[in-house]
Amino acid sequence: MNEQLTIFENVPVAIYSCDALGYITSYNDVAAKLWGTSPVIGKDKWCGSWKIFDLAGKEISIDSSLMARTIKEGKAIEGKEVIIQRPDGVFLNIMPHPIPVFDSSGTVTGAINTLIDVTEQRKSEVKQRILASIVESTEDAIISKTLEGIITSWNKGAEKIFKYTEEEVLGKHITLLIPVDQLDEEKLIIGKITRGEKLDHFETTRVTKDGRLIPISLTVSPVKNSDGTIIGASKIARDITLQKQAEQALQRNSEALEMLNAKKDEFISIASHELKTPLTSIKGFLELLTSSELVPQTKLFVQKALNNTHKLERLIYDLLDVSKIQAGQLQLNMKEFDIDQLIAECINDAQIPASAHDIIKEGGVENSIIYADRNRIEQVLINLLSNAIKYSPEGGRIIVKTTRTESGIIISIKDFGIGLAIVEREKIFDRFYRSTQKESRAAGFGLGLYICSQIIKRHNGRIWVESEKGSGSTFYFELPVKAELMAAI
Repeated sequence: MNEQLTIFENVPVAIYSCDALGYITSYNDVAAKLWGTSPVIGKDKWCGSWKIFDLAGKEISIDSSLMARTIKEGKAIEGKEVIIQRPDGVFLNIMPHPIPVFDSSGTVTGAINTLIDVTEQRKSEVKQRILASIVESTEDAIISKTLEGIITSWNKGAEKIFKYTEEEVLGKHITLLIPVDQLDEEKLIIGKITRGEKLDHFETTRVTKDGRLIPISLTVSPVKNSDGTIIGASKIARDITLQKQAEQALQRNSEALEMLNAKKDEFISIASHELKTPLTSIKGFLELLTSSELVPQTKLFVQKALNNTHKLERLIYDLLDVSKIQAGQLQLNMKEFDIDQLIAECINDAQIPASAHDIIKEGGVENSIIYADRNRIEQVLINLLSNAIKYSPEGGRIIVKTTRTESGIIISIKDFGIGLAIVEREKIFDRFYRSTQKESRAAGFGLGLYICSQIIKRHNGRIWVESEKGSGSTFYFELPVKAELMAAI
């Protein structure tokens, strides 16, 4: 027995023995480690495994184990892989090799069982099957080659893209797929692979069996043997023909859009200038008529025409400002002035026609002198006040507030009108954007806030809005105070 134990301990695999009745008579440390437990000699029977299952997952009783059958039938049972579960919950794939032991008379006196752990092998086989399935089912070409460029594997994706069958390319050189004027690429690729480097998403051109040139995205990785030596390369090639066609179409559309935008801006500029002259004449004649002796009804019609002329004039000036902004020609006449005084003037001008609204100025700053273009800042204030009146049609308060920050002065204009939805807040300063709300169908081209944002931007300031639909809006803009804060104009 001692001699048997010594032999068992020196064997690098799990091995144990049972007597004719199935009681375990010996086992080595490798077996105990495999089982995750140490069975009691002479007490535990057949096997040290906690639970045994067949490959379908059905539990096998200990009395029906291969060791039990070997002793009962008196013959070795080979090639019956099982799954064992250890007390710690770990499952292992095991290949048992039970062999009966006979005495001199041929009577079975027990058996010796060798247990081979094939768990990692099975996991590797599963991974290989999964990888093989992926390789065969992918639309991409997956190709392997030696360092000499000889093709050693070729999947269905490669067959679909390049039109060669596996039989046609195996053993051939990879230059079969490379255009003649791009053969130097192979030297570059092999050089990187030999150094253990990976080539990622390299866009190039390859040639198919029928001579077509197709754009592809190429990823190449080194292939190593078990010793870590680089023995070849694995390539993944993706046909990017549709992607390239889409990019080209997008480029063409972008160029066409730029051309249309340029023509549109040119038209706006020319049309605005051409409209300005006759409109000035019309406005002058209408103003002369209003000062003439007219019957009340005629005077009313003339006044309405003059009011609409003023609206058209504002639209034309807005269009002219946009054309200047687009051409980078918006000039600023910079000087120092009192922003609080300008705000008071703008409130007074806006309040006169807005009898349903109460425009209130709150707060103020101790020193409200800023360095900016007074006319352009007045344009911003009038636009924001007009919007506050326009988009609070039920009337009510409009609050204008001035506060100082470390970098400048912030002016806010708050109304309690229809407010803005989230999507509108994100686009409100875009050129030609107009609110989609039914309540806000006011006249205009959607240029006012765009022009305001550009004026404030040219002053190295910032403009933003806080609003909720149904709860009003607050527009803010901040201007630097000191001249040295201004960028070169």
